[in-house]
Amino acid sequence: MTLRRLSVPSFAKINWTLKILGQRSDGYQQIKTLYQTVDLSEELVFETTSNRGIEIEVEGRKVAPGEDNLLYQTAELLRQTTGSQAGIRIKLQKKIPVGAGLGGGSSNAALALLALNQLWDCKIGEKELVELAGQLGSDVPFFLVGGTALGWGRGAEVVPLPDLPQEKSLLLLYPHLEISTREAYALGKWGTYGGTGQLTREWAETTMRDLLRAVGPKGVGWSFLENDFEDVLFAHYPVLVEAREALKKAGCERVMLCGSGSTLLGFGSDQQVKEAAAFMTREGIGETFFCRTLSREHYRQVLMNSGLLLL
Repeated sequence: MTLRRLSVPSFAKINWTLKILGQRSDGYQQIKTLYQTVDLSEELVFETTSNRGIEIEVEGRKVAPGEDNLLYQTAELLRQTTGSQAGIRIKLQKKIPVGAGLGGGSSNAALALLALNQLWDCKIGEKELVELAGQLGSDVPFFLVGGTALGWGRGAEVVPLPDLPQEKSLLLLYPHLEISTREAYALGKWGTYGGTGQLTREWAETTMRDLLRAVGPKGVGWSFLENDFEDVLFAHYPVLVEAREALKKAGCERVMLCGSGSTLLGFGSDQQVKEAAAFMTREGIGETFFCRTLSREHYRQVLMNSGLLLL
């Protein structure tokens, strides 16, 4: 058996918008969201082994161990789907905060699906890989796409949108607070979803137009950038309010919650974001990351340069 190896970066995401429309009859929350990859990343190394084991090695931040780990579950799901008995060792240098709304675990799972499909010669097609991604988590299918994209349903129905005209500087503030998505939903009263709406071309075009107005050089249309988790989580966690005010004091024009929290996103002009990052570092408030949005073209190019075969 020839042993094979892949080393790939795993990127984070933000949500420009996140609307919770209510609980569906299947128990899941119906949402519509606007995803965006950013260049905050961590390294994943995949090595085939001569045994049949699934080995997960993690350095850096603490994550769920053993069979509770999403990387383990991804490998096991692929083996159950294909009947493969191949072994794998996955090493993760964990840098993206956990329980932060940045999709680090989902990104890891998506890349694991692609990498193992390639290393194990599973030959699973695009449609089935997307379905498997949705089984692993609502955000996982997005990381098979990257860039700017609409999310619908549980968030797993993904429609790519055109890339932003230029990549934008962002400041992420992690207040050392871990919030699971399950916990965030449990804290709110979201009502019942009775709609039958579907993604439409009109909605996609309107969403893209509003996004360009909100994050463009003039920064108009800030009200478009909203997250329904904010009222619930800010009321429950005073530290989030303190972090938001610190980012505003640092000079960020707009501050909002990332996903289901707890990371806060601050942005403005490139100069404002750089000055805000320096201020937050001097003040020692939380953990800050200066990053930029990552276009789909750039996202795919980086992954392909690492040797990964994409959909």
